[in-house]
Amino acid sequence: MPFAPYMFQALLVPIIAIIMTMLIPIMAFYFWYRVRVQRSKERMLAIEKGVELSPEALTYVKAATPLDSLRRGCICLGSGVGLIIFALITGAYGWSLWFMGGGLVLTFIGISLAIWYRIAIRKEKERE
Repeated sequence: MPFAPYMFQALLVPIIAIIMTMLIPIMAFYFWYRVRVQRSKERMLAIEKGVELSPEALTYVKAATPLDSLRRGCICLGSGVGLIIFALITGAYGWSLWFMGGGLVLTFIGISLAIWYRIAIRKEKERE
């Protein structure tokens, strides 16, 4: 049986899927490392030149604010509801049940982050 072009296409999809599954995290870690090295070099040059570094330049991650949790909550809530609607439209059987479960998890994470936003705002008002 000769090798048909459609057989090559059928083999190409899983090969690309496996390669991309490995390549995406590798590239993410590579660029994360490059940014970290670049920040370190900038700090070392500033120290060598005697430049005073601001506190913002020394921190890697900014502190999370209540608005950050609200933003994340809205994103999770919207994604979860979208997955639930997708599962309901396609029919609640087979793979659709997995979408329904994932949508429910994202929805409840979004609700909990929105509740955390309310709690954090209330605590900030009490401090003032």
